[in-house]
Amino acid sequence: MTTDKVDLVMWTKNGAKTLPSVLRQIDYVIPKDAIKRKVIIDDESSDDSKLIARKFGWSVYPNDGKGISDGANTAFKYVESERFISFEQDVLLSHRWWSNVPSLLNNNTAIASGLRLPNKPLALRKLLEYDIDRYPRNLEDNDVFHFGKTLDNTIYQTEIIKSIGGFPRISLDACVDNVLAKRLYAAGFKWKVDYSVKSLHIRKGLRDELRHFYWYGAQYPLLEPYISGKHASAKGFLKRLVFSPKYGVDLALKLNSPELIYICPLIRLALYRGLVSGRKNSKSARTLSSSLHKPVK
Repeated sequence: MTTDKVDLVMWTKNGAKTLPSVLRQIDYVIPKDAIKRKVIIDDESSDDSKLIARKFGWSVYPNDGKGISDGANTAFKYVESERFISFEQDVLLSHRWWSNVPSLLNNNTAIASGLRLPNKPLALRKLLEYDIDRYPRNLEDNDVFHFGKTLDNTIYQTEIIKSIGGFPRISLDACVDNVLAKRLYAAGFKWKVDYSVKSLHIRKGLRDELRHFYWYGAQYPLLEPYISGKHASAKGFLKRLVFSPKYGVDLALKLNSPELIYICPLIRLALYRGLVSGRKNSKSARTLSSSLHKPVK
């Protein structure tokens, strides 16, 4: 592990409900003498997010734009250390994070992180852990959709991130991490994940998770221009949805978690509906753009 001090960055928007526990956990996990600066970029919060952040010793600055992409790049402007760490406002850092993840960085590995799993429902967490355990590790260095590649418990080599242009500037509400991974690989660097380090994503329950799966599904078609090519077909999603009841029963028995009988189909339904909606919106946007750029006769 490096002995150099690190800068900590976070982007917030109306995170007052989770910030106290999240910031308190960061203080517990990362030694005070290892920290150079703590910077939060706030995106016009209407709650007490900024006040809470300052109480925990974080400097607060406004987002230069809107959303995660702009927030991450605004935060990056304030980074002065050779390595820096990013968090999100609703992730409780694993107590093993500091002792395990920073040591993954080396000459070729520019980014390292642990896993982030939902705190509830427990059945969904078991499902995700099962999928992760079955993930073929030889795909890790080329898979931009890898579940562990997120921006919420992640350390970076500053100069390398500068060399690839900082965080991607994209118009999406999500997927900054996917595009960042794509650009990192293209530049010849790696992003490593420690599967034994499991931070908790604070969630309200299954309904909240299903909304997020729908949202992720809707982002896939909009992401395609940024990663060059199609990576999610409605036909493939529909096939997985059709077989999801059997898959749910099999997993419920294997993992001793009866809730998976309905959770698996609901997740795949949410993803499929999101994908269909995203493709429809993407097609409408392309049609509108094409009509606006037609020459006037």
